[in-house]
Amino acid sequence: MNKYCRDQARDELWLMMGAGATAGIASGVSIIGAFTFQASLAGVQAAVVTRIAQVYDVNLIPASGAGATAAAIIAMGGGQFLFEMGGMIAGLIPGIGQVVQPAIGATAVKVLGEVAITYFENMYPNKIYSQKTL
Repeated sequence: MNKYCRDQARDELWLMMGAGATAGIASGVSIIGAFTFQASLAGVQAAVVTRIAQVYDVNLIPASGAGATAAAIIAMGGGQFLFEMGGMIAGLIPGIGQVVQPAIGATAVKVLGEVAITYFENMYPNKIYSQKTL
């Protein structure tokens, strides 16, 4: 049975949300961790966009450049930056950051992943997923 790329990407996105939560847990240790949260979450989000592009069989570099693609996806996400800043500020409050940052990390990954899926789905509507051996 054929599976659409959007469905495969969403299946994998649930697993990738764990990496966002882990970024929040790992950085919720100290005040310096609040700043580490942004950096580690950005790395996770870059991996999410890259993996979703792979599901759609899109090479980010030639496809108008990785920077242009990432900028388009981030622009579609709009208010996500403010959301993540709230997580960073919450991380400055001892105890609160340890609870809030993992949830914000997982949610930020989910939101950006959904935006990336929408972006690629608009470019390649109803594309069938083709699992390739690496």
